[in-house]
Amino acid sequence: MTEKPRRRASSKGKTLDLIRSAGPISRVELAELTGLTQATISTVVRELLADGVISETGRGESTGGKPRMRLEINPASRLALGVHVGQDYITYVVADLSGTVVGRTRVDGPGDASPVAVVSRMTDDIESLIVGLDLDRSSIVGMGLAIPGPVDRENGTVRGVPSLAGWSDFPIRKALATTTGLQCEFDNDATAAAIGEYWLGATEGYGSYASVYMGSGIGSGIVIDGTIYHGVSSNVGEIGHISVDANGLVCPCGNIGCLELYAGPRAIVEKARDAVANGTLDLPLTGRISVDFAAIGSAAARGDAAARALIEESADYLAVALVSMVNLLDLQLIVLAGSAFSTAGSIYVQTIARVLSERALARGIHGVEVRMSVNGNDAAALGAATLMLQDRLSPRSLRSVTFA
Repeated sequence: MTEKPRRRASSKGKTLDLIRSAGPISRVELAELTGLTQATISTVVRELLADGVISETGRGESTGGKPRMRLEINPASRLALGVHVGQDYITYVVADLSGTVVGRTRVDGPGDASPVAVVSRMTDDIESLIVGLDLDRSSIVGMGLAIPGPVDRENGTVRGVPSLAGWSDFPIRKALATTTGLQCEFDNDATAAAIGEYWLGATEGYGSYASVYMGSGIGSGIVIDGTIYHGVSSNVGEIGHISVDANGLVCPCGNIGCLELYAGPRAIVEKARDAVANGTLDLPLTGRISVDFAAIGSAAARGDAAARALIEESADYLAVALVSMVNLLDLQLIVLAGSAFSTAGSIYVQTIARVLSERALARGIHGVEVRMSVNGNDAAALGAATLMLQDRLSPRSLRSVTFA
């Protein structure tokens, strides 16, 4: 195995990242924690203060000498938009440097509209959000776009996404950057959600973790030793297309027995329709996958036996796939994100945690914590915003590994 050269985080980015996550903090502490010299820290801090990204907040307690001046992030100094294009909804958020959402809106999804028509509508939505919040446009560093995979991150397109029929090879990133005038970054929604968890400090203490994102499909973002892992083509973590039945159903992706065919919202809603038809489930269904899946989850949480059985079946299949992921990557934490977990997330957490405690290979050495995302239904959109903030202000190295 050989590892390609990769860009390291700059001194400025590394310092800002630490002030953001650990502030208020002194220059001396920054030098100790980053390994940078006092001279380098002084220069970097001076630049950050001039940029208005950080501020001095007074002196800390004396340790025998002159009290040290403390530094902290200036959250409102920079803003980013985050956009998540889902099957049923498009979610927009504006986030500041601390990851706090200062505004959001959600509208209907693309449906059967052409990508050109959807981009036009999204441009209007973004402008309305900026104007409605009375944002200082000079503080907006850009826009992050999260979208279901497979993605071609280099060219800013998607390839063969079932929920976005007709979008293959459409230059969505370039189109939105052109119509909005904003720099646009682009990533898989599951990876964006994982970045958002890190940015908000929700994964502190865990060097390796996965954020499992379930919306219309199932994907995962993976962090190894504190670094987001993109893989060769930025399509890492497609856990929804791990085979859980070698003799199972044929998936549109070309594989057999894919997890999404058994655990995904569409699969569970189809089973719910059958249950309603044969009288074993009393639940009105609308025909909209996300709405119906949420209704099944709510019924399960209320104690409806038939609905709970459907959700538990989904959770069991997902747990089986996660055992393989945990065994392969030796993870310490699984975070569940996405709208599909909004009503019955606790059932998924309990089921997956139990299965991992019973079956994960290294269970005798360390446990694996399973918990819900701190970002709720906005995980991908907020992650997209933090993706933009991180790229512009505190870039981290991206690991790229190939096998010889």
